[in-house]
Amino acid sequence: MTIGLVTPYYPDKQTFNSGIANHFSILANALAQQGHRVVILYVRPSYGDGDNIGSQQINPLITLLTYPITLPAYFHKLFKNRWAVLDFLLKLRCMLVTFKILNRVIKEYQLDVIETTNYYSLCYFNFLIRKPQIPVVVRVSTTFLQIMEEYYPFKSRLQKRLGHMEIAMLKKSNCLVTHTHHHAAEMERLYGINTGRFHIVPHGIPLPILSSIQTPNSDQIEILFVGRFEYRKGIDLLLAAIPLVLEKYEKVVFKLIGADNDNAYEKAFRVQHPVDITNKVMFCGSANQADTNRAYASCHIFVAPSRYESFGLIYIEAMSYGKPVIGLKAGGAPDIIKDNHNGLLAEPENVSSLVHQLSALIEDADLRKELGANARKTVEDKFSDVQLASNSIAWYQEAVNKFA
Repeated sequence: MTIGLVTPYYPDKQTFNSGIANHFSILANALAQQGHRVVILYVRPSYGDGDNIGSQQINPLITLLTYPITLPAYFHKLFKNRWAVLDFLLKLRCMLVTFKILNRVIKEYQLDVIETTNYYSLCYFNFLIRKPQIPVVVRVSTTFLQIMEEYYPFKSRLQKRLGHMEIAMLKKSNCLVTHTHHHAAEMERLYGINTGRFHIVPHGIPLPILSSIQTPNSDQIEILFVGRFEYRKGIDLLLAAIPLVLEKYEKVVFKLIGADNDNAYEKAFRVQHPVDITNKVMFCGSANQADTNRAYASCHIFVAPSRYESFGLIYIEAMSYGKPVIGLKAGGAPDIIKDNHNGLLAEPENVSSLVHQLSALIEDADLRKELGANARKTVEDKFSDVQLASNSIAWYQEAVNKFA
């Protein structure tokens, strides 16, 4: 098949550690490895001067078409300091550019099917005004309304309008896919989109070769967190649990990887706790995928107490390295983490429960080894990039047959 991927995120010099970007990169490479041709239509805000429309042949089977989008200068003068208006107009222009070029790209590259993401609603006008000539599969992750209404403090009518446009696009689509049954049920509860309309295709990742991975330091137990420092990711819960853990266990250290705006969480933590606690917590900031992978390899335990993940790619990344993982009984995490089999689940909003689960793995090396081995096997069986590509092709073919 020849597959088009339409996305506002793809790994480049400014975009990394994005779940959407990583999904499309992994999917493109896995599809190509199975002999399929892939054309990536990457429509995003411009990075500045010299950022031009471009075509890049990543390998013989993968073509990357990049469309950097800007607003006319007078828009910035007219709406100076009104970030919500400018953001709305920029996203709207990304949708319009996608609408303008999509059918031309379909014809030029003879695409059979397209996969896109709900985020940014790039194909909004293609669903609402002029339908594409081929099926468009929409992969639904956390919606913009979920992010805005449940996890972020800012409010904006225009931003909310973007969220409603996204839901309108989903309701018009006949080819919806998501990564967990829980998230499909969430879409029905929130927006009335019947769960039966969703095909379930979990995310997948390339499997690291364990024989080449360095054995973690046995002198101390390193606990790793990866994720943005924000309420949705539960960083406040983890930072509340860390001192309670470090007071109990002398040889434990924490490594925290992720963007922390203005180092706000780190500064507050260092003010609130003594040096003997803060010295055992490494705030690493953002890291590229290679450095993050090294952190997965060198840790003993992975923890991410997210209040909500539509899937939770970070869990399977850590599990692929044979690490036991800890999450909350919330969102899509229980679809991945099977309690006392490949990891442990703590109660939501319960710091004591989180401390209890961390303590269980700190104290029991055999349990860490058992859960870690099961974690790796889980990824091999359900969440590899090979599985992702095979499952996606089966769904694409079904979508093409229905479209015909």
